[in-house]
Amino acid sequence: MKKVFSCVLLFLVSLSLLLPVYAAFENPPIADEAGYLMQSELAKLSEKLDKVREKYNFEVAIYTESDMTSATAEESADDIFDYQGYGAGEKDDGILLYICSDTREYHFSTHGKGLEYFNTNGLKYLESKIVPYLSENDYYEAFETYIETSEELLAMAKSGKPYNEKQHSTKYLIGVIVLCLVAPLLIAFWMMQKKLKKMKTAIANNYAANYIKHGSMKINVSRDLFLYSRVTKTEKPKSNSGTHTSSSGRTHGGRGGSF
Repeated sequence: MKKVFSCVLLFLVSLSLLLPVYAAFENPPIADEAGYLMQSELAKLSEKLDKVREKYNFEVAIYTESDMTSATAEESADDIFDYQGYGAGEKDDGILLYICSDTREYHFSTHGKGLEYFNTNGLKYLESKIVPYLSENDYYEAFETYIETSEELLAMAKSGKPYNEKQHSTKYLIGVIVLCLVAPLLIAFWMMQKKLKKMKTAIANNYAANYIKHGSMKINVSRDLFLYSRVTKTEKPKSNSGTHTSSSGRTHGGRGGSF
């Protein structure tokens, strides 16, 4: 009997090693401390988020609060992600949408593979989808759109092609640039020709003497005086890699603003 039990136990352990490893998510997908959602809405969105998180083994979370946790929305989003145990896998891969109802600010915080999957262009795209709903105080629709768009970006990243703002071919872009340069020149040339045709009485004159009255201008003394100078200095803007270090010392990506 002991041998049978040992064989079964060994089989189960071996089977567990062969199965794919999935992240154990420590937190619920939505923490609605600001009270934007009804219980039924919270349940529906939580179910959708759980499916996305389990499917991609990637943290996709929402956190709202009335009073800001840290000094800024960026710091608040990063601190909540870091200190409250968000993230999936060994590198804590994920994205968190943070919203403060008091200041009406939002911020996306990304970490681990989230830096690649939700790059600068991807965050801009995500922002363009969500912010209009936030501005209209339609939080359920904003969160639902966040989930759907995040899954869209995750699917692209998993296929080896993270979202890129460049959606057109090189030939198309060259054509657009040439058209933008040539079209204004053609319009200007046509307008100038139209104006010149109306100037029938104009006669070219190579000298200005005919327009000066003889003896009308006399210059007794000519000198140049240097009065003053003004020097204006403008600080050269520093390049921004799109990442920063949080208070915990970890690297985060992100993007945010007001609504």
